[in-house]
Amino acid sequence: MAYSMFADRRLVVTVLLTAFVTILIVAPMNGCLVHKAAQNSFVREIAPGVIEIRPQGVKVAEYRFGWELAKPYLCPVLAPDGIPVTEDSPWGHRHHHGVWIGYEQVNGHDFWTEQEPETRLRHDRFVRIFDQPQYPGFIARTHWESGGTTVMYDERMFRFRMLDNGDYAIDVAVTLRTESDTVTIEGAYGGLPAVRVAGRMRVTAGGRITNSEGGVNEEGTMHKRARWLDYCGRRDDGTWVGIAYLVHPDNRDFPLYWFVRDAGWFAPSYTRWGAPIVLKPDRPFTVRCRLIVHRGNTNEARIEERFGEYVVDMAR
Repeated sequence: MAYSMFADRRLVVTVLLTAFVTILIVAPMNGCLVHKAAQNSFVREIAPGVIEIRPQGVKVAEYRFGWELAKPYLCPVLAPDGIPVTEDSPWGHRHHHGVWIGYEQVNGHDFWTEQEPETRLRHDRFVRIFDQPQYPGFIARTHWESGGTTVMYDERMFRFRMLDNGDYAIDVAVTLRTESDTVTIEGAYGGLPAVRVAGRMRVTAGGRITNSEGGVNEEGTMHKRARWLDYCGRRDDGTWVGIAYLVHPDNRDFPLYWFVRDAGWFAPSYTRWGAPIVLKPDRPFTVRCRLIVHRGNTNEARIEERFGEYVVDMAR
């Protein structure tokens, strides 16, 4: 009897230890990050559904993924001096969120305007956290759901790197996948990702848009092919800041057409002037880009040179 009782207790302890270890291993992968306000953490949870990213200990952005959101997104994205260069849900465009991913027509469902209450992009889990000083970031899985059914999902990577002059880069990779049915993505509006700049950076507020081919503002960049596009704005003290969007040469239809507005948002367009994106279980769709958050105007920030650096970096 004594041996039996001892064996039973040992079994209970073993089960409890196994459960505890499982929680430690699995919980971080499902959004409950290991580092919560730890000072030596470079990707850390600062509130439920919010993480901040801190390359070399400098906070540059927050990623919001709470269950209450219509879609996860990166906002604010901060200039090197800590002032936001992005805007969240501006009046008239409540579906614009800093740096975000979405599309107007996905098998007939609207994952862009947030007008369909049962259609949303739901954060599923963090596949990987890169908690390191030089190149922190994460890979997250997001389900595109309508009426509780997953239409498709994406795996999105955001990684952050400080540059030699104190500006920084955000490397982005988005892979769209389906596990069963064919998925067709089309429409005029979409972003993989799209960017909404801060109000004071808009062209309508005195800002300036420049693309790689010399086009200026919406008139010279909308429905134009370009390798990169830079959106800059002048602040109250007379200094300029901007966010440049560099498209990877391996992306489909490179150099891409762009959707650009003087009123503050932009993204390369894969379907407005091109063929639909068609997903099958054995045919995912991947795009990559680099965002440069910088001080100075386009020339001062050396965006053309930064594009060359990006191509070399991605070839390594």
